[in-house]
Amino acid sequence: MHEHPAADDRDDPMSARELTAVATDGVTLAGSLWLPDERPPRALVLMQPGSGPSDRDNDVLFPPIREALLAVGIAVTSFDKRGVGASGGSWLTADIERQAGDLTAALSVARGELPGTPAGLFGHSQGGWVVLAAAAPSHAEFVITNSGPGVTPRTQEAFATRGHLAALGLELEREVEAAATFDELAFTLSDGTPFAEASEWMADPSRRRALDDLAAANAFVPTTRELWDFAATIVDFDPADALRGIRVPLLGLFGGADDIVPVDESADRFAELVPPEFLSLAVLAGGDHRLQLPGTETFVPGYLDALISFVLTHTH
Repeated sequence: MHEHPAADDRDDPMSARELTAVATDGVTLAGSLWLPDERPPRALVLMQPGSGPSDRDNDVLFPPIREALLAVGIAVTSFDKRGVGASGGSWLTADIERQAGDLTAALSVARGELPGTPAGLFGHSQGGWVVLAAAAPSHAEFVITNSGPGVTPRTQEAFATRGHLAALGLELEREVEAAATFDELAFTLSDGTPFAEASEWMADPSRRRALDDLAAANAFVPTTRELWDFAATIVDFDPADALRGIRVPLLGLFGGADDIVPVDESADRFAELVPPEFLSLAVLAGGDHRLQLPGTETFVPGYLDALISFVLTHTH
């Protein structure tokens, strides 16, 4: 299902059409389709946001990427996650597979607006896992992961936590203690421990200092039942099967200065699991988790060129 604005709005260059998709469980998802000057568009890219309550713009990340794609004749669509913006439901009920189902429904609606246009997926961060899981069921014609980990969320979060703890400059004993506490917490989460029991574990005074240090390092520690239950559904998601199943062009984009994703390990896993005839990898020196120069909103040199070149090369 989708809705159309007035005809005059639909004919405006680089205009946005409001779209509505319905997930398999009946949840309504709201999004937009942006159209370039060039008609028909050269391609269509669906942009999947990252973790948490992310909207169709992924805060301020997607608009400049979208503008660059529109400028070369590529249409762009993206949707608010469940419970965000105009979408129904709750993002806390959607694990990676369910998000992949939502994305598949959204792409189907957008394709209905632009029949015959080559269409593919772009997923940032957690969205990278989602687009890999959705590649086959959505029949995407190409896939792009933007700082998308090639490892499980558990491995990714452990990597990020250790790096952020090291940056705090703690005494080695405290750093090791905090890292070990995080590992124990992650195991507890993975093991199916209910939140009530986990809360008692976290309330133990002997863990107070380590948990405070983890908080200072911005580590992912779920402190509500809803967040705990959600995290339990994704903590061990492994993209290996999705990577092995890739049969369309895949571009993995990574920032060389990313302190959230283990770039080398992720790139190695992509190279190991994806058939080589489908894989392109780019690790851009100096790029952070958003492929921007650290501390700025400026994309690292070569990023937009690599993205645009990949889409145009694999849709003509």
